Amino acid sequence: MILGFIFSIVISILFALYAVPRKFSSQNVILYTMWMGVAYCTITIIAISVLWGFGLEPLENLFNPWHFLTVLRAFVWVLGMFAYNVAIDKIGLTRFNQWKNIQGPVGSLLILFFVSENVAGIKIFWLFLGITVMFLSALLFQVRSPAETMSPKKIDVSANTRWGIAFAIFSGICFGISAMLNSVVSNTTIVGEKFTFSQLIYHSVSLTIFSVAIYLIVGNRESKPTSIKERLKDCFIVDKKTWLPIIAGGMYMIATLLTIYSYRLIPNNAIPWSITQLNVFWTLIIGLFIFKEIDFKQNWQRLVCGTLLAILSCIALFFAI
Repeated sequence: MILGFIFSIVISILFALYAVPRKFSSQNVILYTMWMGVAYCTITIIAISVLWGFGLEPLENLFNPWHFLTVLRAFVWVLGMFAYNVAIDKIGLTRFNQWKNIQGPVGSLLILFFVSENVAGIKIFWLFLGITVMFLSALLFQVRSPAETMSPKKIDVSANTRWGIAFAIFSGICFGISAMLNSVVSNTTIVGEKFTFSQLIYHSVSLTIFSVAIYLIVGNRESKPTSIKERLKDCFIVDKKTWLPIIAGGMYMIATLLTIYSYRLIPNNAIPWSITQLNVFWTLIIGLFIFKEIDFKQNWQRLVCGTLLAILSCIALFFAI
């Protein structure tokens, strides 16, 4: 059980760190997500090959129709990750993270109504309390960065912020839906089979394919129009830009794998879930004190109050699980 706690803390750190490479990247968000998928997919296949090949985990049915839900989940996750990266570009880690964390309440709400057999009134109360408190916390973090404060008036900072918030909320909704689909497939007992690691295979492969397909259709809007053939070449260009999303995808996969084992090691799944929510605070620390996205001294009262509300939101969601 102690190992489960350690895994949960490591997961919380990784879920904060995997957003950091985007701060250093100017790569198109679709290609960035695709390379995250490539890393995620590669590590998944290697890890599961070892686990299944050496009999460390039981084999799972890769041809069950339930996996179509995992493919759907991958598509939703890709949309969420696009919005995730755009939001970081527009409003930074500190502010984006508070709005993105709506994924917890959204996922909990969907799981409560579509997966859980016990839709208790008290759980709904705690859930909506968590949503309300999290919203208030996010509002307190809407402080202009030093760069925005010094921007010329002709630059519409507020419009950029509004789009950043919108993309962050959209990513949170997508990740919440993804969590619900994951729960549906993981907890299905209709066919008497378990789909734990097979989900990772379908998820990682599908999201990579979806990213490539979307880039071929949409292209890079920041450059001149190109043919599909040229866009396909873009997907296979390996340069220094590709290493940042590969690092992010690797951290995400390791965190996902550790999540599986933390839930096994700790009987009450609400405990590891709550510990991993510490990623909220690691992200705040990184955004505030490393990237200095917000002047802490000037806004410390709002930020402290927002942090306390974020803690209360996590506590409320704990009781909603």
